[in-house]
Amino acid sequence: MGNRVIHEGEEEVHSEVEVEDEGITGESYWKRKETLSKTSSISLPVGERFSSDVLLLFRGRRRSTLQPDSNLQEALRTRLRVVESNSQDVIQLFKDLSARLVSVHAEKDHFVVTFKTVEEIWKFSTYLALGYVARCLENFLCDESFWLDPVMLSDVEICVTVDEEHLARLYLGLLLQEGSFFSKALLTHELPQEEEELAYRKNDLVMVKDTGHETVWEGTLLSSGKHGLVSVHIMQPLPYPFYQWFLRKYPGNAGGVSSAKGLFDQPIVTGTCVAIVDYYPTVKDELHFSQGDLIEVDGMLLSSMNLFIGRHLSSGHIGFVHKTHVKPENIKPLDRQLVFLSEEERVALSQFNPCHEQCHTGLLNKLFSTDISTVYRLDRLDSSDFNYIRNQAQKPPVDSRKSIISTISEKSDTPPYHSSPRPSFYTSQSYLERDHEVLSFNLEDTFREMDEYEEDPPNYVDEGVWETEEMECVDPILTLLNLDHFEDSFRALYDLSYSFLDTVFEGLPEDEVLLHLESLREGAKKGSLLWAHRRACFLLGRLSAKKLKYSQARVYYEEALKIPVDGFEDKALLIALYTNLTAVYLKQRMTDKLPDTLEKASALMLCLPCHSFCSLDEFELLKPILCKAVVDNDRHLEARTCYLVLRLFLLQRKVEEALPFVERLQFLTITLSAEEERPVGPVDLNWILCRLYHKKYLPYLALASLSLDSGQDHSLDDAFQKVELFIKNSLRLNPQWREGSSLPPAQVVIYLQQALTIASCGEDPRTQRDLCLCLANVYQQYGALDKAVPYAQQAVQAGGRVNEEEGFEASVLLAWLLVLNNEPERALSTLKPLLQSLNETDSPTQRGVVHNLLALCLRKRGDVREAARSFHCALKISQESGNKHNEALALSNLGCLALSVGAPVLAERFLMRSLHLFQCPDSPSDEEHVQALLWLGRSYKDRRGGQEVRLCYELGLLIAISAKNLHSQMVVAKRLSRLYADLLLYGQCIIYYEHCVGLSRQMKDKRQEGEYLEILSSLYLSLNTEKSSRKSLDYTKQSLRISIDLGKREEESEMWLQVGRIYYLIQEDELADMYLQAAVTTALRMNDPHFTMNIYEEAGDVFFKGQRNRMAALPFFRDGALPFARSIRDVHSEFRLLNKLSELLLSQGQQQEALQYATLAVQISPSTGASLQERVAYHRLASVYYCLQQYELAENYYLKALSLSPAVLEHVVEARYYVKVYSRLANFTLHKLKDAFDAMGYFQLALAAALEDRGSPRALYVIYMKLAEIHANHLPDPELSHSYMASAQSLKGELADHTGCCGSEQDSANAERSDSESPDMSRPDLDCSESSSRSDTCVKDISLAAPDQTQTEHTETECADHSREDPMDAGHPEDSSPDSQDTSSINLTNHTSHSGQCMQSID
Repeated sequence: MGNRVIHEGEEEVHSEVEVEDEGITGESYWKRKETLSKTSSISLPVGERFSSDVLLLFRGRRRSTLQPDSNLQEALRTRLRVVESNSQDVIQLFKDLSARLVSVHAEKDHFVVTFKTVEEIWKFSTYLALGYVARCLENFLCDESFWLDPVMLSDVEICVTVDEEHLARLYLGLLLQEGSFFSKALLTHELPQEEEELAYRKNDLVMVKDTGHETVWEGTLLSSGKHGLVSVHIMQPLPYPFYQWFLRKYPGNAGGVSSAKGLFDQPIVTGTCVAIVDYYPTVKDELHFSQGDLIEVDGMLLSSMNLFIGRHLSSGHIGFVHKTHVKPENIKPLDRQLVFLSEEERVALSQFNPCHEQCHTGLLNKLFSTDISTVYRLDRLDSSDFNYIRNQAQKPPVDSRKSIISTISEKSDTPPYHSSPRPSFYTSQSYLERDHEVLSFNLEDTFREMDEYEEDPPNYVDEGVWETEEMECVDPILTLLNLDHFEDSFRALYDLSYSFLDTVFEGLPEDEVLLHLESLREGAKKGSLLWAHRRACFLLGRLSAKKLKYSQARVYYEEALKIPVDGFEDKALLIALYTNLTAVYLKQRMTDKLPDTLEKASALMLCLPCHSFCSLDEFELLKPILCKAVVDNDRHLEARTCYLVLRLFLLQRKVEEALPFVERLQFLTITLSAEEERPVGPVDLNWILCRLYHKKYLPYLALASLSLDSGQDHSLDDAFQKVELFIKNSLRLNPQWREGSSLPPAQVVIYLQQALTIASCGEDPRTQRDLCLCLANVYQQYGALDKAVPYAQQAVQAGGRVNEEEGFEASVLLAWLLVLNNEPERALSTLKPLLQSLNETDSPTQRGVVHNLLALCLRKRGDVREAARSFHCALKISQESGNKHNEALALSNLGCLALSVGAPVLAERFLMRSLHLFQCPDSPSDEEHVQALLWLGRSYKDRRGGQEVRLCYELGLLIAISAKNLHSQMVVAKRLSRLYADLLLYGQCIIYYEHCVGLSRQMKDKRQEGEYLEILSSLYLSLNTEKSSRKSLDYTKQSLRISIDLGKREEESEMWLQVGRIYYLIQEDELADMYLQAAVTTALRMNDPHFTMNIYEEAGDVFFKGQRNRMAALPFFRDGALPFARSIRDVHSEFRLLNKLSELLLSQGQQQEALQYATLAVQISPSTGASLQERVAYHRLASVYYCLQQYELAENYYLKALSLSPAVLEHVVEARYYVKVYSRLANFTLHKLKDAFDAMGYFQLALAAALEDRGSPRALYVIYMKLAEIHANHLPDPELSHSYMASAQSLKGELADHTGCCGSEQDSANAERSDSESPDMSRPDLDCSESSSRSDTCVKDISLAAPDQTQTEHTETECADHSREDPMDAGHPEDSSPDSQDTSSINLTNHTSHSGQCMQSID
């Protein structure tokens, strides 16, 4: 179709964004849309270039400051990421909101939605304006921590933002797509130039249809039905989708009557006026007055109406008055809190219940029941036990609210807050699902059910009246109908349900009633009984209209109006006549007779408060009035009309038809109140809307409207109904609660608190007590004990005002909560008076309960003996009373007590007895049974009974599975998995951890699911097979997704890192590098340099500590971790990274670069404050120089490292470091520097160190041989040479024992020559560096160790840390020199010694 352009006014379009704030900002969106439809150039998007997607942004803010709340926003993002994984819930939410969800962008704080029809965008826009979108998101995204925190709840809100210009353009585009829509003429066009053109006046409503032309459309004038072409530029599409829907669904005459301009500025006023002309009416119902007469407005005067009902203050007569005939005298607008309703209408509407529903028995009892006063409570040994076992009451289910409300109904002096024109919601439920029942909506019995009449109406039919010829003289009905004033008994003649057929004519067939009424009419005419004549004609007209004989009905109505009586003496009859006659005129399209009756009927319906409907056909009259309001843009007239329409439909129980008008009226209420700067509208329709949404099965909208209900004028019955509606709709969203597998919704505390506030205003302590117990119970289930205790205390105070029995239950609950809250002293002070009072009564079960709780308090206080005595008393009482359940619980508690003091055998006896009792059918409690089995398993475990432990735990799991108790299964499965892990049975351990994962998913606990997935990943990885590694990879990725959903950046980064490690293990290096980079990227977003540095280093360690692609670690160390270490001035981390870089580069043959980092390490080593670090740095630098064949520098730094060593050796292994370093120095001094004298000195120092270490004969042998060679060839001294050779020969036998092989002297000489000719320059400092590392670390232990054991343990920990963090030369191949070969075995000795562990630090 392409894009269409409408050229209209001269206004500019200003881009705005509509922000929904408590639902009182919807008008700005519609004003924006109306402005858009008037712009000079509007592209109606139909083509592909226009996006139909709408961004819905949300943000959390504080009401007190109107500033964004970053913590709430992050919590909302986290929650959205979690629920996003179950996309069906999000889709259903927006489906209820009449939008199509395209995508969710949690990180960008917005949803993308779209619309395909005008109805969808109309519904969504309405919900947006009413505040339901924001409230739905609040209910959907906020968790229990939000609902249970009253401070946060009162100050925090969610605001929703949309691009209103985009939404308005989308609306106009959808109008064009649908082919036809309704517009309003901006100009008058009465003289068409062409025959095909349509003539119309300004503000006429026209239905236009696109014909494919750019400048003209096909139009149909609604007032006359004429067709023709209209100019695109003069037609303004109606901006509100509600108008489009109304005119399309209810087509008909939309002409209406134009309003004459009056002298009244306010839209609706009351008070007195003064006549400005003399008026002599031509019809009886109009008021006669003279200029200057004062006329009081009867009801209200609407400035948009031409007539109103006035009372002449002098004569007292009432009649129709033309607005133009009077001027204001003493008028005033409606009260600021009324806007468009009278006070009677406001009260009636606030109390109106449009649809009753059957209460499900036991639903609230499931939430609020408690057996705290009759059933013992189970102890808790440690944190691995059940947190809280909620016992179900053993009595049959009874609706607790009925007991609450029964106390209200029993009181004769019902307090004011219980008063209601309706019967109690809880005591009159029999009518709830009668779909065809007709409700009344009358003036005095407002919104009262039809069965509330105190007595049956009188029967006026005389059985013998049918046989007399002089019927009109004796007929009591005729006498009744001829009364010249209104009586209450006449209501049956005018109501919607035609009740006069039953009350007056005793249910006779309608044909017989018509015959009788016709005879009454004739009799009244003959006897000049004017009022009887009028009423008989009216009843004949009603019955004719009921049979769809509208022409006959019109004749009767017109005849009735022509009868010369003062119609306002029976105002209800006059209203019924005019409204019914006008409805007939409209149905028959009798436009010539319509204007006069339409004005008068409109005035009677709109100006007089509390209109009583007579026929459903009156809606035909309300349609043109609403069209007039649309044309005139009169919000007050539209609001009153919508009010009457919704009343009419709701009285007929037509929920579908009524709902759009209720929503529209709520929108108008909000916008009109906002225009007048009122904080609250005249009436809050959220209460009605909630029940209508509930009836239509829209749970999200029902909960949103319920939460927005202001609660004005609500009784205690209404408060309980709110609780009922909340629970029912919450059940629809979470059916698991019905099955008892999840806790009740936390929001229920809001509605319970509202009910408690209302109850606290009265004098009914029992109701207050029950509500406080309910609140304490809910808070307890969520673990909010600090909030549960105050409500329990309040329940104790309220129960004490009722009787002792009521106060006992509350006191026991308070004591139990104090026990759970680790306040045993306060619990004891509560229980001891109870026990004293019970000793004087015959209540053994209650005494047992108190003894049991006393024992729990005493055990927490550490008084084991007194606790055992109290448990024993509770056990005896349960045995005497025959209560097997309590007996089992008492035995279990005794077993727990025995376990706590280290008596597993005694505990086993108690627990075995309790388990036998738990198997009885009268003791059903799976969690208590399972807990006893867990304690029994623990007693076996303390006595090393592995098989019995497994049997107990697995039996407990079977019981929990059979009971479908997810919480019990979780507790036992965790125990089993840990048990099998301790037994090293990892296959079984994995099975139970996988079961824990499945339970977490059923419980929708993402945090716990992520923890178990991480454990499973580690277990599979420990199996060290390719298949298990792949499985570990899968679980790690699942845990990663959960970390992302929960917004835990630190855990997310670590999971990315772990996935990278696993990919490296399975030899997929490219994927490993990709995931490691993702870990770094995630860490960088946290703005935590310490954490980011650690992630960089750990990512580099994956390659650095591996066997492949080690150089891939270089960018992580050099470009990532090292700059961060320097930026945060972490000298130790910088030193560690420099060592890793130098070792990595050296191992890859890049000695020059390694030299740079080794030099930097030496420079910063003094800043570390540890001599060990400085020695490591010098030794590594010397090794690099040795590798570069710069032997003088190597000698210098080796000597510097040796100079930093302590002078006194404390362990023989420390000597090995000196042996290797001095041997290396001697070797390259002799062979490279050609200084035999210095070489001899180094070998002698090495000899001295080797003599300290008698455990290394091979090193000693090599040194002797080297010294013998020097004195034989370089520094001739035959005697010394022979002496050293003899010492070497004497070590051959010992050397053979240590090495298993003995080399000849010739081999040693060959090895020496090989070392001198071709040394291994790639890894020169292997053995000596390894020896040096161990020696240096041990020296550090010696130098730092303190006399006490604590300091020694600290030093060992430091050494272990250096062993892990400072690898220098570990893993290097052995030197090819003889000394290296001979001393290679030194590295394999003393691995279990403390010094040997420390020696690894330099490696």
